[in-house]
Amino acid sequence: MTSTNQPTGSTNPTGKPIVTWVFMALALVVVLFMPDWTGSGSNRPLWLFLVPIALGIAGAAFALRSRHLWWTLISALWGFALIQGLVLVVTLTSGP
Repeated sequence: MTSTNQPTGSTNPTGKPIVTWVFMALALVVVLFMPDWTGSGSNRPLWLFLVPIALGIAGAAFALRSRHLWWTLISALWGFALIQGLVLVVTLTSGP
């Protein structure tokens, strides 16, 4: 008689952190909508800059829950890096 370990509900059968990837993609989408593409000159609310960071941390929490330590680190840094990248790109394209 053999015993096999049944997969738990915290990880998917393929072992990929799909929920983390979804949160990372949502953070990217939010950052892409932040610049003023229409040229109206209206300021974005300050709390909007916290959304990609919160999505990155949420993705990191799901990765940590499913024991994907590298994806935890990548997702947490992703939210912060997106904001810094946005600031860099806007500064380089439109000037200080």
